[in-house]
Amino acid sequence: METVTDYELIEAYLKAPETEEDRFWMSPAVIWFDWREYDEDIVRCVSESLPEDDHFAFELRESALPRGFDILLKKRGEVTAIPYGPDQMDRDTTLRAIQAIIAPRWQLRCFTPSMKNDTLGFCLLSSEDWGRLEAFFGSRAVDRWFQPVGPGSRLFG
Repeated sequence: METVTDYELIEAYLKAPETEEDRFWMSPAVIWFDWREYDEDIVRCVSESLPEDDHFAFELRESALPRGFDILLKKRGEVTAIPYGPDQMDRDTTLRAIQAIIAPRWQLRCFTPSMKNDTLGFCLLSSEDWGRLEAFFGSRAVDRWFQPVGPGSRLFG
């Protein structure tokens, strides 16, 4: 039995979103995060979704701030604290920090039809693969269905 890649699943969806949507929602190409998800679980899930040589580590550290904890992302000897506000962690800040640490090789994008729910779907592909999809379907069409996570992203807010 031939394995279908996430790229192929996303490509099939972009070719026929109206007929592929139900199947795509249940496909392994979509990573689901609930608005109540622990931020460290989001970090772990994205790291484990990457090929092993691109995994990144993280550390949960107690903080004196009202939020109680910090998350430190670690990749190739660099340590970056996720820049949360003083009161609480939030999924949008977590996702933006993850995107920053996996760039430029990888892109995390929100599956926009899921944005009507309290659980959002995300797709992770190499930047090269997203570029191939944009070259074929056009960047506007790809962005319509798969919104890039970037510095100004507010997906859960």
